[in-house]
Amino acid sequence: MWKLLVPVGLIAAAIIYFSGAFNSGYSRDVERPVADVMATLEGLDVRNEPGSPGTDPSRSGGVLPDFKLEREPGKMTWLVMAGDKVATRMIATLEPIKDGAATRIKASVERGDAPDDITSPAFRSEKITLGLFAAALETQVNKLTMAWGPHCDELAEQLLSGGPAPGSDDRSSLGAAIGSTSRDIMRLGAMDTKMRAAGCDPSQRPAGSAPLQVMPSLPEPTMQDGPPAPDAPRFEPGKPMLDPTVR
Repeated sequence: MWKLLVPVGLIAAAIIYFSGAFNSGYSRDVERPVADVMATLEGLDVRNEPGSPGTDPSRSGGVLPDFKLEREPGKMTWLVMAGDKVATRMIATLEPIKDGAATRIKASVERGDAPDDITSPAFRSEKITLGLFAAALETQVNKLTMAWGPHCDELAEQLLSGGPAPGSDDRSSLGAAIGSTSRDIMRLGAMDTKMRAAGCDPSQRPAGSAPLQVMPSLPEPTMQDGPPAPDAPRFEPGKPMLDPTVR
């Protein structure tokens, strides 16, 4: 179940997207020439980011946004069109650094003249759109700077054998389940950070590769004799599932 590592990037992107972490701007240096970075960014599609933004016309008065890419030397602009009006412009400037061996990417967003009632929610706010755009840029740049090789499988095995596997903690009560889920997110996040630092992108692992053993088989839940634990969920017809008086 090594695929558990892949959604971590999506979780991180979603956190970035909804927290507005890039409200003050986005900048990243990439150890590749401008031409290589521009070629990679041509494949950028914000609709592939968490929530599939802009893909539901019912959220924008039945108008499905159209995306157009304009290229200039050192600049790429994605126009999000709502009919014949511009909902927003997502702009990436590419500055050569280190004598052209590397590139500094800066992102900005400009709201257009399309009214909100025909604009998808993700593109109504410059702050939200910038967070979404930055996450999409990260996705594309990672495809350029990272890959998956045999050393990545070895590293993954080492990381996964170094502590409790995600999903193995106690989930016998609501409080335990919440705590276990939080620990799982932190464990997977730490694994993802180490994998990416080693140049390994889990989303690029070849299809058909032998699975990594991430999670042990968990026992099936069984009925227990005796009264339930004080903090166990209560299921009684006509009553709340949880007793708010239990501390």
